[in-house]
Amino acid sequence: MRFTVTFLAKLAAISMWVLLQPGVAFACSVCYGEPDSPATRGLSWAIFALAGIVIMVLAGAVAFFVQAARKSDLVQAADDAPSLIEKS
Repeated sequence: MRFTVTFLAKLAAISMWVLLQPGVAFACSVCYGEPDSPATRGLSWAIFALAGIVIMVLAGAVAFFVQAARKSDLVQAADDAPSLIEKS
């Protein structure tokens, strides 16, 4: 427990030191430069492409869990069906 507390204290101190450095707050040359330059346009397209990939992966994960829930309901209904017939 003592190791964790000292490690977290050191990590917090280093993080604060890095965040309070004035050079860290400056924008990169692409962001700070001309908005219509080819580098800025390329960076914008790269951001859109990566965002699209993330959205597709998340949509695939959601589709998987929706399909798993539907199949689980079908299996549960199939398991309950014979008991309903036997009770009649």
